[in-house]
Amino acid sequence: MDVLLKIFSGFPIALITSWLTVFFSLQRFRKEKWWEKKTEAYTSLLIALHNSKSFAESNLSAEKYGKELTDKEDLKLREKSRETDAKIYREMDIGGFYLSDKAMSCLNRYKKEVTEANKESSWVEYLMSDLKATNCCIKNLIIIARDDLNVKNI
Repeated sequence: MDVLLKIFSGFPIALITSWLTVFFSLQRFRKEKWWEKKTEAYTSLLIALHNSKSFAESNLSAEKYGKELTDKEDLKLREKSRETDAKIYREMDIGGFYLSDKAMSCLNRYKKEVTEANKESSWVEYLMSDLKATNCCIKNLIIIARDDLNVKNI
């Protein structure tokens, strides 16, 4: 009788312990998966922003050295720029799901600054304004991403 009492009294404890272990393991798994998805979203966006700089950088470099891009180079840069812009705006639309409010605010500010750059009076001023807006967004987004993902500088 004493043995049966010990077995039956240990069963509820084992059941509760097992349930709590599974519950907390699933919680941790969800948090880790969510962190991974957020990391992918930030990384994808930062890559797209980095790639968007190539148009302004290439054209500014050509201006600096008094060169003119060939039609093929220009066409390739413009196509890459369109693709990159589309990716950035797509990431912004989807980003509201994964990204923090600060990140979305940073991206909206970037979008506004790029639109303002289009109003510049000269080609070089446009390129410099566009490049400045992109570099500023990248810098700020890295800080925001580290904070959002709880990643400290190493």
